[in-house]
Amino acid sequence: MGLYDDLPDAVAVADARAGATGTRAEGTTETVTTKRRRTETTATPTTTATLRRLAPHLATREKFARASSMLGAVLASEGCERRDNAAAFECVRNAMTPTPKRALERATRVAYEELFKIVDAVAPVIFNAKQRRKVEVWRTYALGANALHTDDSYAFSKAVRAIQDKVEALDAYVDEERIDVDAEIEVPPAPEDASEEDARAMAEAFVAAVKAERAAEIEARAVEDEQRVAYIDCLEVAASLYHRPWAQTTIDMMANFFHERRDKFSPSSREDVVKIWDDLRKKKIARKAGGGDGGDMTQYERDAARAASTKVSARGAVGSERLNDGRGEACAKMLG
Repeated sequence: MGLYDDLPDAVAVADARAGATGTRAEGTTETVTTKRRRTETTATPTTTATLRRLAPHLATREKFARASSMLGAVLASEGCERRDNAAAFECVRNAMTPTPKRALERATRVAYEELFKIVDAVAPVIFNAKQRRKVEVWRTYALGANALHTDDSYAFSKAVRAIQDKVEALDAYVDEERIDVDAEIEVPPAPEDASEEDARAMAEAFVAAVKAERAAEIEARAVEDEQRVAYIDCLEVAASLYHRPWAQTTIDMMANFFHERRDKFSPSSREDVVKIWDDLRKKKIARKAGGGDGGDMTQYERDAARAASTKVSARGAVGSERLNDGRGEACAKMLG
């Protein structure tokens, strides 16, 4: 049996619709009961039901490619609406389980990019604010980090800038006091005319509301921390591409950017930033020192070194050309 062989085929769907509307070919005589029975047994699954059947397959690496393609088609269809958000969110969450770094694996990078382009487009329509914050974390891996895997220097620089813009928008990290959901809650007194039963109900409702608010705050903080970690994982992906000579200068600048803004991250994350920055700094020093003739240097670094060592005089001696034709002197006079 195939992955989704149990889903109704096109013929069954058409037959079900015909049975539901009563549009049969001439000469057929079916009772209302028969039509209802046919409709009930062959009706198309609802969008929510389809999403729920897809969800477990998205958590399986072997089935992810096909399941993600089907999920993308369902999300992009007109039948997927806000009422399906719980099932849709479960699918996306399963795709990023047990860790969002799944999206960075070579075998499925393209599939994740294709899926999250659709998720990104439909998120404002399907997901609520709480769900969208979580989706943004996952998007950072699927679209942000994976965009770094390119052979185009312009596209690479653009991907780096997009990540840096997100980091720049972060507030400085604040180690806030831990929230305990079950901490003691001071319940306000009930109105004097309230019965004992009403007073008890109001107290229970107040406690439940406070606990829900605390839980929401804890979750919001956790998502913010996950987002910060996602940006550092992007830096780690960029650092893993340092073997590409054309990308080295951009990666060096990206590492410096994170290092200068490490106050935006938690203490443990700052250590990760410093470690990545220091490793890249050592590689840069070794690269510049290696070979003696700049063979391991990037083109940008070779041009910068050449410009720094070029001799320019007012007499026109430029580099090794030694023209001494007076052009330099004439220019000096023109410039005053």
